[in-house]
Amino acid sequence: MRLYRNESSDPKINAQRNLCGRTHYVDDDTLRWHKSRIMSARVVDNGMLFAIVTSDALDMNNTKRGFRFVVFDVFGTVLERPKLEDSYRTSDKAAKAMWNALNAIDAKAVTLAACDKAEKCYLAELAELRAAVGKMEIKAA
Repeated sequence: MRLYRNESSDPKINAQRNLCGRTHYVDDDTLRWHKSRIMSARVVDNGMLFAIVTSDALDMNNTKRGFRFVVFDVFGTVLERPKLEDSYRTSDKAAKAMWNALNAIDAKAVTLAACDKAEKCYLAELAELRAAVGKMEIKAA
């Protein structure tokens, strides 16, 4: 796991490179399915957080669009995102709301808590693997 870093000046490429392997949120198939476009993508708080602003279809026929922001922790977990029905009319309004949300997040505390959670989950997976292997009979090939 690494901190986020600027990967490209193109928002979609920057988001995809940073979030690849952490979440499917900005994968091409996901964006296409939701008729979403990434308007901006940025590394925040020394790489502990990543934030995007998207333009999203507000209905199945893509006749109306709105803007939302999404804030991710270092593991790709969504920390903040307005509901679709709470979308903003402009990307500037979504970006302003994004900065308000970011200012309310203690990035260091969130990152350390996420590391603790990931560590516990990984140790539990390893314990399960050891138990499964321990039950197996070894046969010479």
